[in-house]
Amino acid sequence: MTDLKLDGIGKKEILKFKNLSKEREKVITSTPLDNIKVEYNTSEIAHSLHPKLQYVKVIDIINESKDVKTFLLAPNDEKGTKKLAYFKAGQYISVRIRIGKCLYKRPYTLSCSPKLALENHYTITIKRKEEGVVSNYFFDNITIGSSFVVSAPNGTFCYERIRDAKNVIAIAGGSGITPFISMAEAINDQLLNFNLTILYGAKTTKDLIFKERLDKLCTNGRIKVKYILSEEESDKYERGFIEKETIEPYLAEENSFFVCGPMELYKHMNEVLKEYNLAKKFIRTDLFFSEIELRREEEFNVKIITKDKEFNISCNGQETLLSAIEKNGILVPSSCHVGVCGLCRSKLLSGKIKTFDSDIRASDKNLNYIHPCSSFPESDVVIKLPN
Repeated sequence: MTDLKLDGIGKKEILKFKNLSKEREKVITSTPLDNIKVEYNTSEIAHSLHPKLQYVKVIDIINESKDVKTFLLAPNDEKGTKKLAYFKAGQYISVRIRIGKCLYKRPYTLSCSPKLALENHYTITIKRKEEGVVSNYFFDNITIGSSFVVSAPNGTFCYERIRDAKNVIAIAGGSGITPFISMAEAINDQLLNFNLTILYGAKTTKDLIFKERLDKLCTNGRIKVKYILSEEESDKYERGFIEKETIEPYLAEENSFFVCGPMELYKHMNEVLKEYNLAKKFIRTDLFFSEIELRREEEFNVKIITKDKEFNISCNGQETLLSAIEKNGILVPSSCHVGVCGLCRSKLLSGKIKTFDSDIRASDKNLNYIHPCSSFPESDVVIKLPN
């Protein structure tokens, strides 16, 4: 065995390393307990960006149209929220509302520039739906001064310069304009740097939300808006639907498409955009059920198993399992309602479901895990909720 020969410097370094633990112990034992730092800047930033809950109150309500309202929110100091978390344009917050004995959670896109969060305000824009329990509650019961709980900002329907093309064509239908007004205002506030063309489809001019704001933003050379009406003749706007011919004038060498609106829009654009043969990353949607064909209306029995209880409820074949669960007052973790956040991940013990959740992990599929928020029953089912 060859002896290890070290010069003076080598021996010195080895001895220093050998005594390192003793030196550390001296420092630890000699440091007063009252000088130990428990909060770090990184932790403070993380907590401010990702609070578990935010308590907010309504400070203004704007009537956008007969069935659309925008709610201006501020922190509810009395409940302990001093500052609202920052967000990316296109993200949403999950609103928690107790109606009777049931706790409902609904995601609403933040319809403002992220700059407004720095001023301690959010806006959410809600369209009344005929059978929308939460939207009707907001219209009929929420007034200035009302308070409720929201989540931290979430969602991935945002522009990312590493992934997305510099030229973005945003295709909006109805209230699907909300993430794009946020993106447009962020561009105008120099928080985002890309060219945005919004193709905005609506039934009539009365159904165009944020038109005045959008027209003002068009003075910024990076933002364009084209309106398309499906049920009204007008000299100012195109009549019909958003087709390939509508898109062609706004194409650049490389393009990203963002689509947001009702199910009919997703289905239609799924066919239109196929012709461009784009890589998957260049087509973004905030919902994931563009290709799903829901079964006919039919009632199914659903057995819900929690940590310590069992429930038997009914669920219509045209509503999600999570919707039926909420209606029956059963608590389940949830946020996004579109199969992205994974909070409601549950075990399917028996039965058949149809899902629009194409991004569920392969391992979860193999082990029969589902997201109730994006799953529709096709038979009687038994599911075990997360603890």
